[in-house]
Amino acid sequence: MSAVPQLQKDVPCWKTIGILADRSCEQLQQHVHCRNCPTYRLAGRQLLDRPMPAEYRTELTHRLAGKPPERQADYQRLLVFRVASVWLAMPSACFEQSLSPASIVRVPARSNRHFLGLVNTHGELQLCFTLEHFIGPDPDEVAVVESTRAFPRLLVVRLQGQRWVFPADEVLGTIEYPLSGLQKLPANVDKSSQRLVSALFDLDALRIKLIDEERLAVLFQEALS
Repeated sequence: MSAVPQLQKDVPCWKTIGILADRSCEQLQQHVHCRNCPTYRLAGRQLLDRPMPAEYRTELTHRLAGKPPERQADYQRLLVFRVASVWLAMPSACFEQSLSPASIVRVPARSNRHFLGLVNTHGELQLCFTLEHFIGPDPDEVAVVESTRAFPRLLVVRLQGQRWVFPADEVLGTIEYPLSGLQKLPANVDKSSQRLVSALFDLDALRIKLIDEERLAVLFQEALS
């Protein structure tokens, strides 16, 4: 058996006689590739086992010793999405999944303007609803211009221990919004929205309605009765 090449300090053997050089190493006939050679694996272990630089150790110690940034209690994490022309938000903790649109199977004598039917989510049938008729647009809301970058999604939420699904025409993403910035509902808010919306807030040029998740669960239950 031919001897294993000695690992060079300055230039590794795979760069001088290995696959990255002239391939004159006798071990290539046995190992085919340098990564299969004990010398190459030894170099990898030596790289991981090398002493930590003093500067890096000092920086890491300083970083771990510092206090983590405190999250302000006045902020709430929300998922912002759109249904028809209305922008909505709910606490992100309510959401379990965001799925691609799927076929919805109507349930005879049960499906209605709120309860659409059953939808398959990863092999499991779930109750699917629409929020469109729960929340109507307000007179001062600007119509949404359809964008080719808007991708419809099926949003899976868990409310009061029950899993529900509803489609969204667009999902903006998750934000952290200060509770102090929430606004009370004005008098001209659509009556259907008053049962479900707990507050309003502005995000850039968007007026967003904050959904009360407990009320939403009640409306879903009523839609099934």
